[in-house]
Amino acid sequence: MTDLLVAHRGLSPAAARQRVSRGEPQVKRLAYLPFARKARFLYHQDQYASPHYWDRLHAAILATNGPYARALGSVQAREAVPLEHFLGACGAPIAQKKQLSAQTVLDRMVDANVLVRYPLPGLGMCVMGKETYEKNQIDLDGLAATTRARLVAESVLLDSIKEWLRRLAMVSFNTVRTRDTELPRVGPFAWDLTAPSYLTSVLTHSKGKGVKPGWVVCDVLLIENARLAHVEPFMHKVRSIQVLKNIGRTMFIMVAQRYDADAFKALRSAGIMPATPASLFGKDVADGFRDLVKTLGEAAKGSIDPEKFDQLFSKLGKLEGAIGNMRGAFFELLVGELIRKRAAGQVRLNRICKGEDGIAEVDVYHLNEGIEAQMVECKGIAPGTTVSDEEVSLWLTTRIKRVRHHLQQLGWSGPLPRFELWTSGALSPEAHKRIEKTRQANSSKFELRIVEGEDLRAAVKAVNDSSLLKTFDNHFLPQAAL
Repeated sequence: MTDLLVAHRGLSPAAARQRVSRGEPQVKRLAYLPFARKARFLYHQDQYASPHYWDRLHAAILATNGPYARALGSVQAREAVPLEHFLGACGAPIAQKKQLSAQTVLDRMVDANVLVRYPLPGLGMCVMGKETYEKNQIDLDGLAATTRARLVAESVLLDSIKEWLRRLAMVSFNTVRTRDTELPRVGPFAWDLTAPSYLTSVLTHSKGKGVKPGWVVCDVLLIENARLAHVEPFMHKVRSIQVLKNIGRTMFIMVAQRYDADAFKALRSAGIMPATPASLFGKDVADGFRDLVKTLGEAAKGSIDPEKFDQLFSKLGKLEGAIGNMRGAFFELLVGELIRKRAAGQVRLNRICKGEDGIAEVDVYHLNEGIEAQMVECKGIAPGTTVSDEEVSLWLTTRIKRVRHHLQQLGWSGPLPRFELWTSGALSPEAHKRIEKTRQANSSKFELRIVEGEDLRAAVKAVNDSSLLKTFDNHFLPQAAL
């Protein structure tokens, strides 16, 4: 504002600052988000949350090239990002002296109404831009579906990169960590994948201390065009790590579907490997990742094409580590389709239910008011493998309890709700005993049903869909596994 008054009104900088400080009541200052030299973002109250407001505010933040700019760029690239992923994606440290932490950056940007924390179905607490949140309030399920599709594809990609690194002996075999199991860290930063490496190019020899391993770190961003603002958070982490004396030499890898020219040049200039699925695994696999994101997004919204799933298994199945994540995601969608074909009421995927002591996610939620309440837990695992007893116990003791409370809050007065566990694997004898004991003890409160093996095959055959049956036969229930 002061620059505008100086340039267009002929005021001196001091007079311009004084004019701004005595501004009209309608001129507001953005709170909680200080800019350099105590500058503040000003706006007219009538323009608040308008397209022009968001355009100018985002431009002002990105122009600072600071921690808020990096956090905004990371969220804009992804639209919505799970809270735990944000801590690595935003480019700020988890904790570092004289640096704003990722949590502090997030708190300030939420307080300033630039970012929003909000739970999305099937994803839990997520971070998104305030503008994105307001645009998608009517269809948060749709935003969750597209975000979850990207996350599943990124999980498949991370597992494939993990196996690629291991097979090339670039990293210590059993020490690769990915964001799907924990928060991988090197130095004060979180990454999507980390692993110590004993390659000669990253080893450090210290007199009297022997050999110190280096690191391989990787972040993934499966979007079609990664721009400079999208990769800047990763580049900042790289620059910060390189000046820390106690961190070994590190190989940095960024993976996106493609980069614009500025982003690619900046990554190369910084000594970072700007990889793509095509450069790592070939064009067919890269196309498979694109199809995976598109197919999962469409399927979550109710558009199921079982033959497409079969094609994706064929395209991506050649990647080591890819099948596990795909099988879990596809199984939920296919079970949802089986239930949808026979359901009289609305069928929703990944519905979040609030209990007295927390939330529970229902993989397939079928509610026909006053007639039927069918709540399905899905375990899509490799045929012949066993669902862990811990997972079964968690379903019986916690999730069912919370979903029952949710139904009570809805005023459910129909028949007993039915809780079902569907799996492409099997349950242990101990799990079967535990389920039967729970069924008998709660027969007046709810029903329990297990669908596995031949029961699962019968459920698939009952809908009389040859494409669905073929997909299950090929990838979930091969005859030899029964």
